[in-house]
Amino acid sequence: MKKVTIISLVLMFAGLFSYQSYASEGGKDVVTIATIAELLEEEFGTETVYELTGEVVLTYQQDFRNQKYIQDDTGGIMIDDAPDGNFNPGVIVTEYSLYDGITGLKGTLSIFGNMRQFVPTEDPGAATSEDNVVVPIVIDMAEYLANFMDYQSRLITITEVSFSNPGVNFANGQVYEFTDGDNVASFRTTFFGVDYIGTPIPAGPFNITGLPNSRADGDYFTARFTADFEALAAYDVTFSVIDEQDNVINDAVVTLMGQTNAAGDYFFADVPGGTHAYTIVKAGFYTRQGTITVSEEDLNVTIVIVEISPDLVEAFPWGEDFEAGSVPPATWAHFAYGAGSWNVTGDTPYGNHAALHARTTAQSESWLVSPQIQLPEDQAMLLTFFQKNSFMPNYTPGESLSGVMISTGSGNPDHGDFQLVYEAASPIETYSERIVGLGDYAGKVIYIAFAYKGAGSHNWYIDNIEIEEAPEAIEVANIAELYDMDPEDGDLVYRITGEVFITHQQLPYRNQIYIQDNTAAILIDDNAGIITTAYSNYDGIVNLTGTLYAFQNMLQIIPTEDPGPASSNDNVIDPMEVTLSHLTEDIVGKLVIVRHVTFDFDHEEFPDSEIFTHNQSYYILDATGEGVIRTPNSPDLLDYFGTEIPTTPKDIVGVLHQRFDVTRLQPRSLADFLEPTSVQEFEAAGFSVYPNPARNHVTITGESTMDQIRIYNLNGQLLQSKQVNGQHVSIETESLKTGIYIVQIVSGVQVLNYKLQIQK
Repeated sequence: MKKVTIISLVLMFAGLFSYQSYASEGGKDVVTIATIAELLEEEFGTETVYELTGEVVLTYQQDFRNQKYIQDDTGGIMIDDAPDGNFNPGVIVTEYSLYDGITGLKGTLSIFGNMRQFVPTEDPGAATSEDNVVVPIVIDMAEYLANFMDYQSRLITITEVSFSNPGVNFANGQVYEFTDGDNVASFRTTFFGVDYIGTPIPAGPFNITGLPNSRADGDYFTARFTADFEALAAYDVTFSVIDEQDNVINDAVVTLMGQTNAAGDYFFADVPGGTHAYTIVKAGFYTRQGTITVSEEDLNVTIVIVEISPDLVEAFPWGEDFEAGSVPPATWAHFAYGAGSWNVTGDTPYGNHAALHARTTAQSESWLVSPQIQLPEDQAMLLTFFQKNSFMPNYTPGESLSGVMISTGSGNPDHGDFQLVYEAASPIETYSERIVGLGDYAGKVIYIAFAYKGAGSHNWYIDNIEIEEAPEAIEVANIAELYDMDPEDGDLVYRITGEVFITHQQLPYRNQIYIQDNTAAILIDDNAGIITTAYSNYDGIVNLTGTLYAFQNMLQIIPTEDPGPASSNDNVIDPMEVTLSHLTEDIVGKLVIVRHVTFDFDHEEFPDSEIFTHNQSYYILDATGEGVIRTPNSPDLLDYFGTEIPTTPKDIVGVLHQRFDVTRLQPRSLADFLEPTSVQEFEAAGFSVYPNPARNHVTITGESTMDQIRIYNLNGQLLQSKQVNGQHVSIETESLKTGIYIVQIVSGVQVLNYKLQIQK
């Protein structure tokens, strides 16, 4: 008995130096772990709850999924805290500052896209320390690449590296190559909206501090803010200042990196390599602010400053209707390079129009530039104009141009300040209105240019240019018109006045709804839960209102109000019949059917599991090529999750989802996996169907007696059935909408199928 007691005491004390378990409030065992390194040794993807007893320090946090990067002296991990949506409140509601210490974190372990994550189960409460000093681990590129997982989520500094494409502006969610000369790695702008987004990529060499992180498509490194880029060299910088007419300005005051030089002194010594802000001030001119990138050698840079114009436009609405009959109108400017010019014609019923004629094989370039325009700071403004164009067979995007350009600097195209905001790159046969949002230019002085360049015959007509305050909602008739709008104008609200139809709902995942009309389709992304009305598939909705956003190249509408009860029910939405080689961006969001699809189990990236699950890609084949089925990232969302992947061919119905350059098929339910339809030519069996396409009726004739005629839609739903007895039968199709149908004929023991097109 004594021996047993001693052993028990030994085991009890030994437990003090490893970990112990105790019952949590939820009845589950909580495993206590002292350090992150020990935590990383545990199994990921289980329901085990762990408590980190040691203090960890916060090195970065972002609103997306309430993510936080934490580390201690032994390792790092990311906290992923999004139980109810990407931007909804998480489990941790205590507010922390960078470098706060946190003790007593409890949660489970998961892994997503090779990123190890800690998923909290309760709020740990107030910070246990503040303003901790975290010294990044200093390594070279070779060490970083060789031992990436050792550094994942830890603050590190990679020494003596450079970007391969300095000067291009950083953008959210993009990947950029950086190198030490021998090795190459990927920098990703994973943290949206940080202070270096929209600024030029710095030149090297420099030391860069940041956090290694992973996604399904690779391992990345991300800086947290501009201060994470440490320049390793210094150079001399000399400014030259000119006006819009290229006259030299010698009495401006220049500020660079906080150093202000007196008027006319434009020289700065020992400027560290990297990207730096400057300001140029002169009485009677607009203050010019911008950035320069210094790298590899001393820099001489010429900056244009713009004189305040007496014709400055400040009152709105403002416009130009070209009724004066001359080009350029008063206060406008015209810049012509080569052949072609802006002219005015009054030969149309629409009044006088500015028209560009370039009926020549010579190279043309011609700009019509507005006066200076001061946009309001606190109002969303719209540029609208009417246009048409023709003679476009020689139009080559990237080489030709009919477009609207905006400059926040010089109004002289020679100075390169204009940026393209809209391109009329396809024929527009009749005058139509174009809307360009000016939200990105609020409070700025701008020039607007209508520019043409290219070779060959081309006319572009514009009229009734106007700038006015944006309405509460911009009305569009259909979904296709939304695709003419700019998703970058995120502050503009649109209302679809026509009826749209629901084809799929995945409400547990971001309250998403797929809709389409007879022009196009789009995804409603309602993560905020604005739409509370309950709908059924194939319901109609009128006056859907929201803003536009492009996520991974897929246009989405973000609702701003609940549209209310359905305007119609049980609409017939026939899937568009497509092949895998024709899953293209122009039909993204639509309900489609792909026939005779097989799963490519031999594909090198096909999942190991033989059952469907969430957040997974499944590679598929048809007679035309390969494609991919992608399941949404929400467990238990669809009824085929947990069922076996088909091993025989299927006709598959689904909605199309876009991710960057890949258009992917997403079946909605088990009912979308159909047995293949064998469509036979009636003629081979002595039958014929006419007319085809049909409108209100079809006639079927044959050499054999027909007993029954059935009509199905492409979902396999029986729409009509008629008992017949003869060799000549007429079938009414007035109730069928435009689309593709299957006509099935029963003749004795024969059952034949034929594809019928209805065109109303």
